[in-house]
Amino acid sequence: MPDAPDWFLPGDHATVVWHGPRAERPDGARMYQVAGPELAGPDPPRRFLLAPSERDEFAARLYGGLVGLNGLRAFLGECRLARGELIEEGAYVAISDEVPVLPLVEAWKDEPGRPRVPYLTDIAAFMPAGKPLYVDSTAHAQALSDPESFRTAWVCEECGDAADAGVFLWTVHRADRVRVCLVIENDAGVWKVSLHPFEFPKESP
Repeated sequence: MPDAPDWFLPGDHATVVWHGPRAERPDGARMYQVAGPELAGPDPPRRFLLAPSERDEFAARLYGGLVGLNGLRAFLGECRLARGELIEEGAYVAISDEVPVLPLVEAWKDEPGRPRVPYLTDIAAFMPAGKPLYVDSTAHAQALSDPESFRTAWVCEECGDAADAGVFLWTVHRADRVRVCLVIENDAGVWKVSLHPFEFPKESP
């Protein structure tokens, strides 16, 4: 893909920022007002998925299991992947680079070299990079049967609400494997989005 950034590669992740209008600093740098969530801290993110605040109803629909693949694509079509930093105590994000996110997800579907990660039925999770990504058995089975889909993959049993903690997967079949195109991990309203982090075998373990 000719416009693929060199600062974001398949497997990398970004933090979602709901933003207001775009502005420019006196030095010409681009910045966006941060509408949420609160991200300022000792280790702030540097890569962002910028989502317009007027589309914040997407979050409620996502938590309610009401977003399918077409709805996800429509939402991502209004978002941009960006590199930058939080400034003014997290009130703004200053951007050095930004690209549309949906074309990247689509273009990388056939990108080779993604790790193949088995599904661990005993803990109902994958273990990419040594950390559990919880996916319940029903969602795993649906990913094996559906050629391409987006779904809620896991909701914290203790919380019982995807708005508190949940995982959402976009998957697509590729030959003898299932490619994970996109993962949204929600932790109390802070979303970490990974693009093409791994694949898994297209058969039940």
